[in-house]
Amino acid sequence: MQDFLIKINSWFQVFKKTCLSYAKILLFSKTTKQYKQLAKSEKDILILGNGPSLNLFLEKNKEKIKNYNLIAVNHFATSEAYTEIKPDYYIAIAHDLFLDNVMPHFVQASNKLFNTLAEKTKWKLKFFISTEAKKHKRWQEILGKNKNIEIIYINLTPIEGFKKFMYRNFDKARGMPRPHNIMIPAIFTALRLQAKNILLAGVDHSWLKELHVNNENKVLVYNQHFYEKETKAKQFDYGGQRYVKLHEILYTLSEAFKSYHILKEYADYKQTEIFNLTENSFIDAFNRANFEELNFKNK
Repeated sequence: MQDFLIKINSWFQVFKKTCLSYAKILLFSKTTKQYKQLAKSEKDILILGNGPSLNLFLEKNKEKIKNYNLIAVNHFATSEAYTEIKPDYYIAIAHDLFLDNVMPHFVQASNKLFNTLAEKTKWKLKFFISTEAKKHKRWQEILGKNKNIEIIYINLTPIEGFKKFMYRNFDKARGMPRPHNIMIPAIFTALRLQAKNILLAGVDHSWLKELHVNNENKVLVYNQHFYEKETKAKQFDYGGQRYVKLHEILYTLSEAFKSYHILKEYADYKQTEIFNLTENSFIDAFNRANFEELNFKNK
């Protein structure tokens, strides 16, 4: 009897998530024709995270990565590697990139990113950003100066619930697993591009061992990116508007790692393989692989 009650309770919890997700789709998801009808990638896709391990990866594999379609994320364009590897796709979704009512250093950082993209992109680039950013003009005015950049809006609506319900709405690009990390929409986009194999590099995700709380009860983390020569411990922020508490950080990290497992199951459903090339990565959802030993037919 107890097992039966547990199953009933579990079913109702999933049912509740399904209903909430349906309401969110109705309220927040927009028509995204460009994203829904993305042309199939001609090659397998390599997604470049911004973790510290990416420096060595790029140094060792400059020639081999040319055999893949590349996805770059967030502030990758501010690195020297941007014009060297010329990514095919670029994804930036953080609220602090397009909002104006954020801390001043976030506005400065986002202006630097968008101006760099506008000035240095001499090749065709598909740039993905959330539908919410569409009503904000600052970033659009900057990127609009470069005709090589095609802006494509994506729904970041978090979808949970029964598997058939999730997959049906994933397929229709109405939302995705909770996007608490930039790599979630990046992987989801690679799946929409129908890549047979998706590879991840620079996805260290090792913040847990870098977290600490100082004597002022500020939660600090050494969140180092590959393009930073030095980094200091700094506070996590929420959308560039306030700093967050430890339990909020741990919850966000938990949801992000959970989303990777949902993406793994969805990839299996789409008959796509996802390989994590990052040594010592904290992501436990995807098969590990050595890039030098992979031999896909990307000519």
